Amino acid sequence: MRCRGEGFPRALYRDESGQTLPFVAVMLVVLLGMTGLVLDAGHVYMCQRELQASADASALAGATAMAGATTHPLATTVAGIEAIATNYSSISGDKNTYKNLPSVTMVSGYPVMKCLTTLQAQGISCVGFVPYNAIQVKLQSVVPLYFTKLFGLPSSIALQASATAAKGGGPSRPYNIAIILDSTGSMRSPDWYCDPTGNTSKMQCELQGIQVLLHYLDPCGTSHSTCTLSGGQATDSVARVSLYTFPEMVASTVSDDLNCGTTPPTSTVYDYPTAGAVGYYPSGPTFRVVPFQSDYRASDTATTLNTSSNVTNAAGGTPGCNGIMPPDNVTYDNTYSPAPMYAAEAALLATQASNPGSENVMIVVSDGDNNTPQTSGSTVVMPSPATANGSYPSWEGECGQAITAAHSFTGTVVYTVAYGAPASGCWTDQNGAFSPKTNTTSPNIQPCGELGSMATYSWTFFSDNYGATGSGTCDASQAETSLAGIFLQIAGDLTEARLVSDSTI
Repeated sequence: MRCRGEGFPRALYRDESGQTLPFVAVMLVVLLGMTGLVLDAGHVYMCQRELQASADASALAGATAMAGATTHPLATTVAGIEAIATNYSSISGDKNTYKNLPSVTMVSGYPVMKCLTTLQAQGISCVGFVPYNAIQVKLQSVVPLYFTKLFGLPSSIALQASATAAKGGGPSRPYNIAIILDSTGSMRSPDWYCDPTGNTSKMQCELQGIQVLLHYLDPCGTSHSTCTLSGGQATDSVARVSLYTFPEMVASTVSDDLNCGTTPPTSTVYDYPTAGAVGYYPSGPTFRVVPFQSDYRASDTATTLNTSSNVTNAAGGTPGCNGIMPPDNVTYDNTYSPAPMYAAEAALLATQASNPGSENVMIVVSDGDNNTPQTSGSTVVMPSPATANGSYPSWEGECGQAITAAHSFTGTVVYTVAYGAPASGCWTDQNGAFSPKTNTTSPNIQPCGELGSMATYSWTFFSDNYGATGSGTCDASQAETSLAGIFLQIAGDLTEARLVSDSTI
């Protein structure tokens, strides 16, 4: 007889139900651990991104302050720029803090200012309130880990992020730019330093500099792949350019500077735009060649100038075009820059009012030797209301009047380029230069000193460093002496700060 009870232990032994429970328990621990690691890794990644974003913002703020002292009053010193950069970091209490990003500090020795030669080659100078063109920021943070410590791993991790920003080289800021060019007869002579062959006139060298500027300015916003151009303007224009010359021209002949012909415009007697006026829209004689326009390139990324643009034509940027030419009338062929400066400032103010948020810039290129007489032979060159009292308008103290004009433009940054400034000149400002002498407001000033005094800042004064004798007679704080290089540096000043690779250092 078989005993059925003997099968129970054997059946129990064969029963495999419940064998996966230990495996499941182990896998749950592994899965929870992996989930924790993923969560910690994600948290670290997010914190690293936030730390990098705040380092970028900090560096850009410092670089922007470096270039725009009028916007950030503290930006006149290294300490002020560093304070602004730090204020835009993620350090507790600053403008870019994150709730989940704790214990952020600036790495010792940072922010640090840099003068990078790679940026200098791009026209971003190391001249200004501070002698640098870039700033580097390095932030650090200790981020807690919530799950890895359960496995005996560290409970926190140290993160670092660095960023370097240049004070220029990004998109153009919204600017109204009035360029005043000396087109007197001296500009017909060759410039052997601009072109060693002697085949290029000073006027053409001036225009080549303007072409460099036009290649670097942005006609329309970066959101447009192609600018929509109409009537000389780009939709959403950014940098608007107007061209002025002196001596003054007969209005009906101004088109000779635009039509790519060979006949120069005709100069005429000086008149006197009102100091402090808003708007210069001449119906008669004029200093203005082209009003403010923004169609000089078809897009912000275009590498060539728009040959359908009057600005391009006037700047000699169209093949076969002479561009602006010295007027064909030697009777009125004298330098008197205060009048065109007041004309340009009036137009700048009106254009700024039509473009809220824009800034004004005036660029004066001249030898600085203001010397227009009251009469030339029997011809009156400076008629009434000009007087001999040395105050605008006057045929006395003309260089002093130019300085007074530039200093009155409180909202406009004035750049001056001493182009062939003679070792001596400004004879109407010299004591005892002739008899009778009635002006004493600006005694004994010379052209180089005049142009340097006209500039808003010492670093907005440039010189080609060659006087009438061909030797260095007019030094500026800016080392660049070629007109192309000078306009490249001015272009760099008119652009936004931008991030650059740390490897640039």
